[in-house]
Amino acid sequence: MVSTAAPTPPAQIDRASYAQWLGSIRAPSTPYFDFAFAWLEAQKNRPLPSAVNADPDKLFVTVDRPLAEAIKVESDGDAEEGSTYGLETYGIVNAPIATVLETILYRWGKPVGQASGVTHPNDTVFGFREEKLTQEWGSGSYKTYTIKTNGGIAKDLDDTFSLLVRGNATDGYVLAGNFLAPNGSTTTTSFITLMTIKPMSDGRTDYRVAGMQTGQNYSFFGLDNGRKNFGFNVSRIRDGQKDFLNQVKSLKETGHIPEKH
Repeated sequence: MVSTAAPTPPAQIDRASYAQWLGSIRAPSTPYFDFAFAWLEAQKNRPLPSAVNADPDKLFVTVDRPLAEAIKVESDGDAEEGSTYGLETYGIVNAPIATVLETILYRWGKPVGQASGVTHPNDTVFGFREEKLTQEWGSGSYKTYTIKTNGGIAKDLDDTFSLLVRGNATDGYVLAGNFLAPNGSTTTTSFITLMTIKPMSDGRTDYRVAGMQTGQNYSFFGLDNGRKNFGFNVSRIRDGQKDFLNQVKSLKETGHIPEKH
C-alpha cells in the first residue's frame, strides 16, 4: 500500500530528491527514471527543436530516443518485452502560461477554477475517461485517479498517480507525474512523465514533455509492428497532443474546456 503521510514532497523537482520522496511513499519504481531525468536536465538552456517552428501547429513529436531506451531496457530484462509506451513532445502553445497550466491540470482531474474535483477530458484512445484530483501533500502536490475504458484493443485502466507542480508563472513550471498503485483492475506497472512550461516574450508558452509507461503488452502483434503502431506511434501521439492544444484554445477563448461524458 502506498503511504500518503509525511515526508513532504521536495520543494524542487530534481533527480535525487524526487527519487527519495517516491521511495518514502513506496511508489513503484520505473526502469525509465534515469532516462526521464536525463531528458529534463538536457532541457535546461536548450532551445526548442527547429522542427517546432517548421510545423504548422508548432508541434514536434518524436519517439526516437524513447524507443531506443525501451529496446535497451526490455533487452536487459528490466521491463517486459513489448510493454513500453513512450514519447517526447515539444511545442509552442499560443496561450499564456497560466492557461496552459490550467489545461494540463484539467487533464489530470482539476476542474477549471477549482482546487480539486473530477473531470472527463476527451481522449483519443479511450471512449470513456474520468480523472479525479485531490491536493494530498500540500500546495502543488496532488494525488490523482484515472479511469479509462472502451479503448478497443487497449485494456481498461484504473490507476492512482502523484503529480507535483513546482515553479511560478515568471520562471516557468516543472511538473512530475508518477504511478503510485492500481485503484482497480489495470495493466499499468510503471509510469513517469516530466513536463516543462515556460512563458515566452510574445505571450506564448514553451511546452515540453517526456513520458514512459509500462504495462499493456502489444507483442502479440509482432514486436516491431507493436512498437511502431502502438507503443511508439507518432501519429497517435500527435493526435493526442493536438487534442491538448484544442483544449488550451477552448479555455483561452471561452473560459472552459468541454467535458466528454
